[in-house]
Amino acid sequence: MSSMVNHRNSLPVYLLGSLCLAILMWVTYQKLDRLQEESRILAQKGLATSGYDYISAETRDSRLVVQGFAVDAATAQAACDAAVGAIVGRIGLPGAFASVDCALIRYPAGSIGGVSTTNAKPLDAAQANCQSRLDAAGKSGIIQFEKGKSVVSAGQSVLDRVAEAAKSCGDYQIEIGSHTDTGGPANLNQALSETRAAAVRQALIAKGVPANQVTAKGYGESQPLVNDFPDGKGDVPGQPDTPLRQKNRRIEFRIIADN
Repeated sequence: MSSMVNHRNSLPVYLLGSLCLAILMWVTYQKLDRLQEESRILAQKGLATSGYDYISAETRDSRLVVQGFAVDAATAQAACDAAVGAIVGRIGLPGAFASVDCALIRYPAGSIGGVSTTNAKPLDAAQANCQSRLDAAGKSGIIQFEKGKSVVSAGQSVLDRVAEAAKSCGDYQIEIGSHTDTGGPANLNQALSETRAAAVRQALIAKGVPANQVTAKGYGESQPLVNDFPDGKGDVPGQPDTPLRQKNRRIEFRIIADN
């Protein structure tokens, strides 16, 4: 009898300990996430202060990825240096960025580190200017869809700005890339991204963008910006929405060829 009583008495203690551990882990995760975001904001401010507000700083797991389009190699390197300089004292600290990756800053002769978009030729100055305008328009707000559907529920003003940028860049063909979070089956995410990309294409055409200028491509969950299910429960139904999942759900506009 006494052993049963002891077992029952120990259960609340065990549950309390588990709860405290879970709270501690959650608080620690929030602090680390906040430190990364603070560092990203500092890097973005460093870029803007140095005159490179057309270059963006994004979080991708433990890396700070600096990306955009510059007119030449010197400008690309200077932009990278501005981002690194803004957070140089934080790089490598626990919870901050392990490294800064500038390989996605592209310029007419290539890109820093020799990494460029797969099968894409380097952009000339005019293309870089148009791509920067598309990036600015696409990031001026959020294009949202009804849950699990391809119906645009918010972001018409963003689409208006993208349409204006696209029409001013009529010499170039633009890909509309749709990305999902990693929750749920990959095949369903792929199909959803394809229908959403097509919906955005139709919306831009309705706003005056020539149909032969824009193509739609769904990437599904294949190119996440962040690990949106650090607990590994992405395939478990009914998982709550989170800022990490929202970050991966996005529409990107990219020049892919001369029109």
